[in-house]
Amino acid sequence: MESLQKTAARILGPLLDAQPLSPGKVAFAWSIAAGPALSRASTPKWTTDGTLRVRARDAVWRTELERARPMVAERLTHLLGPTAIRRIIITE
Repeated sequence: MESLQKTAARILGPLLDAQPLSPGKVAFAWSIAAGPALSRASTPKWTTDGTLRVRARDAVWRTELERARPMVAERLTHLLGPTAIRRIIITE
């Protein structure tokens, strides 16, 4: 059985491809890639140079975001393409 998160990423990927890259598109992709808990505990801000600055709610969530960074980055690449997010900076 495939998880809901994987199913959403697989289905929404082609739909997102048709939309221009924008802060709203990146924020939407973040919510899917990070999942419900990490998404609620963070605020993403994307810049056109490919930097995604993610502000964690507190130190505990920052630690969780750091741990999940490789997985979330892979999902973002799948959703947005390989050049949309060049680096992720996590702050508190």
